[in-house]
Amino acid sequence: MPPLTPEEVYQRNAIEARRRDVTCQLARVRGQQDAAASASRHFAAVGQALQVERAGLEGELQVLQAGGGGLTDDWGKYSALELAAQEERYPAKSAAYDWLVAHPTATFLEAAGEFERLMLEARTAAGRPWTLLRADGLLREWQANAFARGLVPGTTWEVFRDYLLAIGKDAALGGMV
Repeated sequence: MPPLTPEEVYQRNAIEARRRDVTCQLARVRGQQDAAASASRHFAAVGQALQVERAGLEGELQVLQAGGGGLTDDWGKYSALELAAQEERYPAKSAAYDWLVAHPTATFLEAAGEFERLMLEARTAAGRPWTLLRADGLLREWQANAFARGLVPGTTWEVFRDYLLAIGKDAALGGMV
């Protein structure tokens, strides 16, 4: 083979350089295509999951709308039952606190009995010889809430009773609601 002329060397080097450039560009394009395909598969899966979620939510919304109800002008107001229970409970709490001040060593059963009697006196429905809520249950609930909030160090009636007497009527009635 005869030796190459400088022009042939230059041409071969130019071709080799171009081959390297094209190889690099082709590798970059292939990488971008792979990334685009991967992203496309990912977004297709995301799109499919969103479509399933959307269909479920739209179905639930249709069921809720078909069922009627929903927000009304009474939204956020107490029910008639709760209002009646409050009308029993609130006046009875005030009178029961006064009774407790007069009987500072009262047992739980004595206090619950007096509270129940006062709630019966305050009930609004004529001919209903029962209260809507039980006095002993309310007292236990208030006692447990006071303990849970760290207002009293123990869960006994005596601790709660003494706490009520110590904080005064206004605070006690506000804390028992």
